[in-house]
Amino acid sequence: MLVSSKSFSTAETLANAEAARAWLRAGLRADIDVGRHFAAVSNATAAASAFGIEAERVFALPEWVGGRYSVWSAIGLPLMVAIGADAFDALLAGARSMDEHFRRTAPADNLPVLLGLTGLWNTDFLATETLAVLPYAHGLRSFPAWLQQLEMESNGKHCLRDGSTSAVATSPIVWGAAGTVGQHAFHQLFYQGTRRVAFDFVVPAGGNDPRRRALVENALAQSAALMAGRDLPAALAALRATGVPEAQAQRLAPHLVCPGNQPSSTLLVPELNAYLLGQLMALYEHKVFVQGWIWGINSFDQYGVELGKEMARALAAGAAAVRDPSTAALMAAADAMRGAT
Repeated sequence: MLVSSKSFSTAETLANAEAARAWLRAGLRADIDVGRHFAAVSNATAAASAFGIEAERVFALPEWVGGRYSVWSAIGLPLMVAIGADAFDALLAGARSMDEHFRRTAPADNLPVLLGLTGLWNTDFLATETLAVLPYAHGLRSFPAWLQQLEMESNGKHCLRDGSTSAVATSPIVWGAAGTVGQHAFHQLFYQGTRRVAFDFVVPAGGNDPRRRALVENALAQSAALMAGRDLPAALAALRATGVPEAQAQRLAPHLVCPGNQPSSTLLVPELNAYLLGQLMALYEHKVFVQGWIWGINSFDQYGVELGKEMARALAAGAAAVRDPSTAALMAAADAMRGAT
């Protein structure tokens, strides 16, 4: 079993590791050293050793590697086991190709720079507070969740590098889902809601599968419709074309109006594979860096996250000083529920 934790102190990870160790102890003979069934990826060799994992089975994770940027490091070992060494090497090669593109390409043609500037324009000049990421590929269904941590944990800050407070909005709220799922769930809000939303359509376009072509057509239709919308005359014409009586058409037409003018970016990529996934992930990593630099943010710290962890540890230790009346009441209710079960 592999325990991946940079500090080897993350409560959720250690709780799972303890559960796995208990499961092994219950299933093996008493004289077997269960620690020999574990390996770790961590910067804290001593803590891993205290858990029972010898130093020779700890894969080093350097202190300077941030968690949300760490898939390329030893923390990617579980991924390599899952997809195989060749595919993992392809993932790394794709990321490196994007690194080199970002490093060497002039700003006017530099994809991370262009994507970063587009997002900054949407956030600070068009006042869009949210970014919906819509991949039109089942294989990318978890991509929006990965981006949530990358973007909001990196740039979700008001404090600038010099200690001053940002005068503009920073990271938008990032969310999303596979495109064809979203079309039947939340796209209604995009078309006729009261909020302006920015979109990133991620569309693998290669291959000869007719289902892939249908996905591409759906993605491009969504971006076009969100841009162009439908005004009242067009809504009336659509109703009349279907034979709806004039009085009814006049009554229904306002409900068919879609304002449009919703900003979106569309990323067309060839057939999805490990190499292209590496490029895509690195593209967004560098985009986040570009935006953080322009905003004046340190994209590589996350002190807000640490506050929540500190509070959780204090509550676990029974520190009455942090138990405001609301939290105290909630803890009492939770304790009562545990007692009831």
